[in-house]
Amino acid sequence: MFRRISRLAVIAAVTFLVSSHHLLAQEARKIRIGYQTGEINVILSYAVGKGLFKQNGLDVTVSQFPAGPAMLPAIAAGEIDLAWMGEFPAVTGFANGLPVQIIFMERIDATNVRLAANPAAGIASLSDLKGKRIGVAVGSTSHYHLLRALEKAGLQPSDVTLVNLSPANMPPAYVAGQIDAAFVWEPNVGAIERAGAKPIATTKSLDMITGGVWVARKGFVNDSPEALQLFLKTWDQAQQDYKKDPAGVRAYEAKRIDMTADQFDKLVEGQGVAHPTFEQVLTSDFMGPPGHEADSRLGKHLQGIAAFLLREKRIQSIPTNWSDLLYTKPVQTYLESRK
Repeated sequence: MFRRISRLAVIAAVTFLVSSHHLLAQEARKIRIGYQTGEINVILSYAVGKGLFKQNGLDVTVSQFPAGPAMLPAIAAGEIDLAWMGEFPAVTGFANGLPVQIIFMERIDATNVRLAANPAAGIASLSDLKGKRIGVAVGSTSHYHLLRALEKAGLQPSDVTLVNLSPANMPPAYVAGQIDAAFVWEPNVGAIERAGAKPIATTKSLDMITGGVWVARKGFVNDSPEALQLFLKTWDQAQQDYKKDPAGVRAYEAKRIDMTADQFDKLVEGQGVAHPTFEQVLTSDFMGPPGHEADSRLGKHLQGIAAFLLREKRIQSIPTNWSDLLYTKPVQTYLESRK
């Protein structure tokens, strides 16, 4: 009798474990993420490669895009839920009526975006840009940075030749002698510098800011708040891991872009990147405390971008409802849940 009861207990336990595993698999919440192949994605690559999303009950599908603007149609079509991009496509999409919300600023870059110039073309300072061919991605942070650099040098856009190129096409254009300089970000600016170009300006030297933001479809934010909270939990965990083991976390992104650990460390060092905590996100240095997002550093930066995009005829008008774009409620909710 005892042996029979034991067998029944074992069967029951196995059945429970199988059923629980099946239930957990059923309950995994789906998230579709878009990211840029032409950018550096240290924490995202780690979270995906390490399986952190799966550990936290998320079934994540990751889609690749060449740049931020390419994600906007996918968001509009409801094909992705979250997207890592720069500030420019976020503002462009929002101003053109796309239902998107920036849920947090993932990183801020001091020197990731650089103006690299060919010394053989006689460019050693910003004033030397006059008459030169400069590669930019028109309508992007690349273009915006260059205009600030020209202004600082007392030059007009008409004093240079702007060559509209995607970031990935700038290194080969430089090597082929089609441009004398380029304003772009890693990993492409690093490739240009390895081909002999010298950096002569950065975001920091121009007293500007730039970085990466996580943009969410408004429908996803409203319909899947639990999945969004699990995403924030995973991201928080990945950031903590990065602080504890930088080399281990960086290894995933280094592998993706086919760099050695030493090469990738130098790349990251050159970026001057800072990853704000969620507590820092809710300060005026980033997205601002609740109710004051438009007055935050990021809020004012986005308003400046909107003015630029209007001049470039990329948008029809400047948004006034910035609190709809800068949506910190999910981060607030997550921080409350940690208490």
